[in-house]
Parts: sequence; structure tokens; C-alpha cells
Amino acid sequence: MGRLERGYAEGDPVGPLVKEITQEAINLFEGSAGQSGPSQFTDEAAARETLGTSGTVASGRMSVSFALELLRRHFGSQVFNHTGTVDLRFIRPVRPGDTITFTGEVTGTSREANGLKVSVKIEAQNQRGDVTGVGSGSAVVPNAYLPQEE
Repeated sequence: MGRLERGYAEGDPVGPLVKEITQEAINLFEGSAGQSGPSQFTDEAAARETLGTSGTVASGRMSVSFALELLRRHFGSQVFNHTGTVDLRFIRPVRPGDTITFTGEVTGTSREANGLKVSVKIEAQNQRGDVTGVGSGSAVVPNAYLPQEE
């Protein structure tokens, strides 16, 4: 376990993580989740029938996976995979052709018995600046990963 060169403070930026959303990526994501038939995510006709839209949309699970990636990159997999959480709300659809930027900001820290719980607000925006998702996440950074207090 290595120590970080810095601590965590309210207002610290997290990210950004930029994702280009393609229909191929949506299809691969849905296939990896075991979805094999046409759905509003993979088929335009199904999207028209189910959602009343002119095209497909990316599932919310795809945005959650990107929010998880944002925090996993920030905290490192050794920390986030053991103590990380994400809660994301979907504001507007993500469609093929969108570029979604996930950003975060540390909203606070609190001491835990085994480390420092770092809370983060998360936001996702498309290329037009429309917010597509908002939420929060956290991770407990073990004491061994934190800078030594002086």
C-alpha cells in the first residue's frame, strides 16, 4: 500500500471522464448484460413503440457504469472496489452520438475507524451542456493510503 501525495478536501475536483456514446457501444453493453432481443436500447422500432422516441437510448445502467469508472479512477481500484458506492439519478436520455462528460467534486470528508470517508457529488452532461444525470458517491480511503499527519 502506498501513501497519497495529498489528502482530500471539500471542493477538490474529480474527473473529468468523457465518453462517446455509439450505437455499437450500447449494443455491446446490453449484450454483456445478457440482453439478446430487440429493446429500446438496441432497436429503433422497439424504441418508438416503447418510449415514443425516434431512436434508441442508452440504458441508465450504462451511465452508472461510467460514474463508477469516474470514482474508480479517482480513488484507485484497490480503494474503490472495496469501499466505493455510487447513487445516480437520470435527468434526460443519453442517445447514440452524444458525448457525455462525467465530473465530480468532493463535498466532504469524515473520519472512520479504518480511514477517511470521502463524499463526492457527480454530474453528467452531454455535448450541449444538458445535464443527463446527477448523484453522489463515496469511498473510504484506508489510513495507510493517506498522507501522514504532522
